[in-house]
Amino acid sequence: MPKKWVVAWVTPLQNPPVAIDHDDACWLMVRHEKRGWELPGGWVEDGEDSIRGALREVYEETGLLGTARKVAENLADGGGDVVWIEVDIEPVPEPWDSQDLNIKEVGWCLNPPQPLAWSEDELRLFSCHDWMA
Repeated sequence: MPKKWVVAWVTPLQNPPVAIDHDDACWLMVRHEKRGWELPGGWVEDGEDSIRGALREVYEETGLLGTARKVAENLADGGGDVVWIEVDIEPVPEPWDSQDLNIKEVGWCLNPPQPLAWSEDELRLFSCHDWMA
């Protein structure tokens, strides 16, 4: 069976999880040294489900612990799952370093940064997804 991938849609606790439109969203991204800005994520390891994999990837790439709220199966192209994770911290405008050597910086976003590994349409899909459904 092929490995499954997962990405995390990470929002601050005080931010509404469902944006009225894409411009209302605040989310976390990481800048991969080769791919550019992307959502935290990776492969689900043996013995993990999508939630555990997403929480692990968020911690490894950003240093943050959060609470998984919802899984959107196959929301993204390619069959991976997107997990909405809330973190109980105040978003700040300054980026921070990652302990993952492939991640050059971590930061909160109000607009898609460049260079962007994901398409803006995919980010809009995640930010406007009805996570409360």
